[in-house]
Amino acid sequence: MDLKEAFKTAISGEIEGRELYKAASEKTSDRKAAENFKMLANEEQKHLDSLVTLAQDYEEGKDLTIPDLPAPASFQDAESPIFSKEFKQTIADKHFEMATLSIGIKLEIESENYYRKMADAADQPKLKDFFNHLADWEKGHYDFLKKQFGFFESYYTNKYSFFRF
Repeated sequence: MDLKEAFKTAISGEIEGRELYKAASEKTSDRKAAENFKMLANEEQKHLDSLVTLAQDYEEGKDLTIPDLPAPASFQDAESPIFSKEFKQTIADKHFEMATLSIGIKLEIESENYYRKMADAADQPKLKDFFNHLADWEKGHYDFLKKQFGFFESYYTNKYSFFRF
């Protein structure tokens, strides 16, 4: 594994996620969603900071010191983890929010898969653990985004369905 290239790819992915969630937190009209998107952006920033530090140490030929990452944040509402339940009534016209969920799902699964690949290729046990931890974290984000998308999906797609009965 070319660790330098791996870090560059991972850093780029974390920036994309951070910016997506940051924009969503600023644009959504749902207060709960704004808070949760901001929290997701902050978690992506923590990943980014850790990766940048590791990449710099690697570039300078230093021994890699694997940072401790806090546990991922959890969402209080299992049914609608990101948005308020009331937001569901207006979701048919919330294209930005639905696009954010859809893009976020894709980014998170890509990140999880990439970190698993990096973990498999890592030759240092601590580095392997670090990448697996990041992968688990991204999987958690994916699960929450997917659950939220599913909670809204029928309300959103019914308005645009060609098959109304």
